[in-house]
Amino acid sequence: MPATRRRHETLELSSCAQGPVPKKVFSKGRAHQSTSIVRQLLESVLLLSLGAGAFAFLSWLPQKLDAMVLVSEAIADLIRGVTQLVEACLGIAAVILIALLLMFALVTFFAGAMRLIKGCIRLSQVMSKKRVRPIHPQPKRRR
Repeated sequence: MPATRRRHETLELSSCAQGPVPKKVFSKGRAHQSTSIVRQLLESVLLLSLGAGAFAFLSWLPQKLDAMVLVSEAIADLIRGVTQLVEACLGIAAVILIALLLMFALVTFFAGAMRLIKGCIRLSQVMSKKRVRPIHPQPKRRR
């Protein structure tokens, strides 16, 4: 179906008591009106005067401010800011590294303590059986 015919298609919706109700699908809506010539000319004159005023202000600005000093100070401030940002990132990285080392130390300490406790429990169980096995069994002697 061509696109122009599609705009005027209707969709029928079924209702309980009233029967099918046609509804427009892809309707255009409100037609867009073109602006008047006087309004367009007035807008263009206002935009041109605003642009000319901005250019005049920009040409007047260096007379009141030394532009090179202003630019060099801005660049120096930018470099100082980047340096402070890098220092702050390194400080945060150092704090995170110390926190990770602390967590590592805690985990290894508790793991070692748990293994020691389990070993002591096993040793006490072996000792309570009155049967002590040597770690390295001795070879049997021949007679």
